[in-house]
Amino acid sequence: MTSLAPLALLIAFAVAITTTTGLLTLRRRRATPAALPLTAALFSVSVWGLAVVLLNAGVPRPWLDRLVVPQFLGVGATVLSLRLFVDAVGGRTFRWRRALAFAVEPVLLLVAVLLDPRLHWFHTTVAYVGDPVRRSVTAGPLFWVHTAYSYMVIATAAFSIWQLRRNTTGLLRRQATTMLVAIAVPFGVNLAVVFLGDVVDVDVTPLAFTVTGVLFAYAVLQQDLLRLVPVARSLVVETVADAVFVLDARERLVDVNPAGYALLRSAGHPGGEGGEVVGRPAAGTLDPALVRAVGAGEGAAVVRLGSGRDVDVRTRWLRDDRGRPIGRVAVVRDVTEQLRAGRALEEANERLRAQVATIEGLRAELAEEAARDPLTGLRNRRRFVEDLANRLTASGASGQPLSLVLLDVDHFKAINDAHGHAVGDDVLVEVAHALRAHARPEDVVRYGGEEFVVLLPHLGAAAARVRAEELRAACARVRVEVEALRITISAGVATAPDHGTTPDELLLAADRALYEAKGGGRDQVALAD
Repeated sequence: MTSLAPLALLIAFAVAITTTTGLLTLRRRRATPAALPLTAALFSVSVWGLAVVLLNAGVPRPWLDRLVVPQFLGVGATVLSLRLFVDAVGGRTFRWRRALAFAVEPVLLLVAVLLDPRLHWFHTTVAYVGDPVRRSVTAGPLFWVHTAYSYMVIATAAFSIWQLRRNTTGLLRRQATTMLVAIAVPFGVNLAVVFLGDVVDVDVTPLAFTVTGVLFAYAVLQQDLLRLVPVARSLVVETVADAVFVLDARERLVDVNPAGYALLRSAGHPGGEGGEVVGRPAAGTLDPALVRAVGAGEGAAVVRLGSGRDVDVRTRWLRDDRGRPIGRVAVVRDVTEQLRAGRALEEANERLRAQVATIEGLRAELAEEAARDPLTGLRNRRRFVEDLANRLTASGASGQPLSLVLLDVDHFKAINDAHGHAVGDDVLVEVAHALRAHARPEDVVRYGGEEFVVLLPHLGAAAARVRAEELRAACARVRVEVEALRITISAGVATAPDHGTTPDELLLAADRALYEAKGGGRDQVALAD
């Protein structure tokens, strides 16, 4: 038989501890979803323990019977709250339907205890023994049903924590192990109370649950880590190729995946070689550039670490079931090679763009050369016809006249026959120079053979004829190696819109005027009719 007074005193001390701890966890109810069910469990243990103390304090017999109600109320509420606490730790979202389902048994337990003085289904017999007087009972069928149910609930809670332990590493695994031990202690103690009543005749289970509650409260109040793991672990599993760092609200590392340790190792951090980093502040553990990127809040950034590696950092908030932030998860990918390849590709693209620009320049030069006469450097007929059509369109739109002078070197065939083609070429070159000197270069065209065209924008027929005379006179001053050679030209002038509005019409009119000038004796200018 155990001594009653010391045990009752010890349980009373435990009640004070659980009550105080419950008040502390109650203050943290907004910080973590695990705090509220843990507070309920601690207060339930306090009610249970206080009832056990009074049952062994020598109170009158009527009170002994009444104290059974708060005793088993505390028992049922403790089991219920413990199960809900483990749910919160495991990341399960609180659901009223699930909580009410677990609350059915405690309510039925309370009903059974209240009706037991009549039915004796919970305690078959009740005797009052000892000094001071205590209740000595024989367990009935409902007691064993309640006991089996409670053991089952505690066993499922332990299994949930075991699964949590299996999916974590380092400090988190050790925490889950501590929680398993914390559940096993009251489980074992209660087995002794139930099945070894002759040896342990005082219900010391509340004392054991005090140890459990304090350990759980430490995890919530001080470590505050386990509640983050279930939320982040799925992300870790899904992105194992990238480094993943999970931080709590206090900026402490609470989980690091293998790729994260590899990143630490590449940066020369001792934690990457197997040292423990979980539980440490991120500042001082992670690279400062990485800390700044993660601390900037939700988003993405590319930063360069002290090791020279470039990493892409994607940070997102972790929130509880009420949407409140409880930490952050950072997924970090080494993009050094990708950026290096990107820079190389950009440099290659830049070189390609430069080459394309060079090719385009050459193409433009070739196109320009193709549009120019190689002998005189003037534009040739190929480009001129297209340009003349555009000029006529613009002239018609503006209402301004556009004149055209068609010039032909007189007796050019005779020059070639008498002096050779070299002299003939010199004549054409010098005539081109003279025309270009008295008109805009872009308005002078070698139309073909010994024929040239000069465009005179904004000049009417009379003014154009005057300019044509100036051009004829300038060409008459041309000299070549054969000093005795006198060069003359004949010219025909046509003006749009008077003599035509299309290239063909205007050129035909100028050609007719040219032949009129040649028929009139050459070395003169004729205006189209």
